Amino acid sequence: MALTRRQAIVGLVVVSAVWGASFTIIKEALGPLSPMALLAVRFLLAAAIALPAFRGLSRRELGPGLLIGLLFWLGFVFQTMGLAHTTPSRSAFVTGLSTPLVPVVMLLVYRRRPALVTVAGVGLAMAGLWLLTRPEPGAAVNRGDLLTLGCAVAFAGQMVAVGHFARRVEPRHLLAVQLLLTGVLSLATAPLLETPRWGASPALALAVLFLAVSAVTTFGFQLRAQQTVSPAQTALVFALEPAFAALTSFLVLGERLGATQWLGGGLIVLAMLLPELPGLRAPRDASVRAAPPA
Repeated sequence: MALTRRQAIVGLVVVSAVWGASFTIIKEALGPLSPMALLAVRFLLAAAIALPAFRGLSRRELGPGLLIGLLFWLGFVFQTMGLAHTTPSRSAFVTGLSTPLVPVVMLLVYRRRPALVTVAGVGLAMAGLWLLTRPEPGAAVNRGDLLTLGCAVAFAGQMVAVGHFARRVEPRHLLAVQLLLTGVLSLATAPLLETPRWGASPALALAVLFLAVSAVTTFGFQLRAQQTVSPAQTALVFALEPAFAALTSFLVLGERLGATQWLGGGLIVLAMLLPELPGLRAPRDASVRAAPPA
């Protein structure tokens, strides 16, 4: 049954809230679990939950699915490793850079010149990144922020790849391949990228279960909602994600951003919205196709 426009938008706001809260949940889970161990458990469990979605997967879909899944995995590797060294709010804002970076990736891949408003959005995003992450005098740039920037680049590439293969791949098959590949690659590379930690507790089990279930349900709902709501409207709703991340981090961890950091985060959100504002809308192929996941 198709969603009404109101149901779709309300649901997407809930998805934004869940993704925003996930930054704090992941940060807390990174105490007993190392980053790659967390990714392995989270996404293998999510793939098991999504097992029926593999039904009917064809060889023709497997190649695009593996490429998109590889970029999906890289994004989460950089994001989760970055969260071990930075705060949830900063991670969410930097991850949001993937939206204005999409036209940069399209320029590199397709040699497609972006619209002027898109270039302005990228410039705003870079200014916001500097204000959000600039170190104190004499201090080094935060390692976690740099890793999260890699996450934004990977997710931008993933969004471009999804746009390229969208008509060739069944969305539920794509989701299933992404989840399984991310879990398998995380498990296989954990001994190479870190010294794995495999802690266990009831609270940790609940946190990982929440992350796994939300990975399936939120992406699944997004696919349904975007049958009713346009990509531009979806992008506007998903711009709330960093705000939800900052609120959750403040309530749970007591994290506070300074005025300059809020200004930087605000510029990044404005850069996400700029190509979709009335009178400034960029051409459709330069607009946002999906939100950066968490």
